[in-house]
Amino acid sequence: MSSTTSTSAAFRKHRTLVLRQIRSIREKMQDLDDYLDLLEARACNQGKPTYTTDQVKEILGLERT
Repeated sequence: MSSTTSTSAAFRKHRTLVLRQIRSIREKMQDLDDYLDLLEARACNQGKPTYTTDQVKEILGLERT
């Protein structure tokens, strides 16, 4: 194997590794952004009444027994 081929293979392997790391970081950033949205919503709704899933279904008439 020539050094050019070896270097090219090493480059592709390193590139794949870097792309996986970038993908992982993006996913973590999206998770953190979602968590920030949740914290903001909780802060905005602090002190307001909360409802269970069953209560919401009853209010909306989604579940009739």
